[in-house]
Order: sequence, then structure tokens, then C-alpha cells
Amino acid sequence: NIDKTFKDYNEIADKQAKDPDNGPYEAYGGGKSYDVWGKKFFTNGPMDVNDAFHVAIVTPVIHYCMGGMRINDDAESLKANGDVVKGLYSAGEAAGGIHGSNRLGGNSLL
Repeated sequence: NIDKTFKDYNEIADKQAKDPDNGPYEAYGGGKSYDVWGKKFFTNGPMDVNDAFHVAIVTPVIHYCMGGMRINDDAESLKANGDVVKGLYSAGEAAGGIHGSNRLGGNSLL
């Protein structure tokens, strides 16, 4: 239940704060952790069931793409065999955009 989950979380956070270098698990990003999943930073605690919580639905989305559509000089989209897809035009990142074939991944993490 949520009470037990919060109690366990707070205990792990407390251990991590008091002795960050000697947890039994490998920490995400290096070092050691008392959390089985490797979490080593607990900046949002201590957790309490009487706190205010905001819930949202999170769904995966495409943040950016690095091309994928082949186009000709007239921006007409091409099929895999090179034939034009009548009436379909592509531009921007859908056709390579300013990033070409290699966008620096860190750009989207800022």
C-alpha cells in the first residue's frame, strides 16, 4: 500500500543521505545505492501520504525525427522503389531538415 511504499522510500533516502558510497546496489550513472533500481538522488522527500499530489497521464511521443522520407528535388515524397507518391510532399525534419542524418541527441534533452 502507499503507506508502506512511502515508508520504504523514505528509509532508502535516509540511508543514501547518510552513507552514499556503500549501498549494496550499483547506482544509475555510477556509484552505489540502497535502491534496488539504482536511484541515488532523493530530492523530493521525505514522502508523506498527506502531501498534495498532482496526477497526469504520460504517453510516449516522437520528440523529433532525423528524416525518414525520401524526396526528390521538387519535395515530392518517394516510395521505396523511387516512384513518386502523387500529391504527397515532405519537408523539414521529415525529409532530413536542418539536422541532416545526425542530430546531436543532447539538443532535445535541454
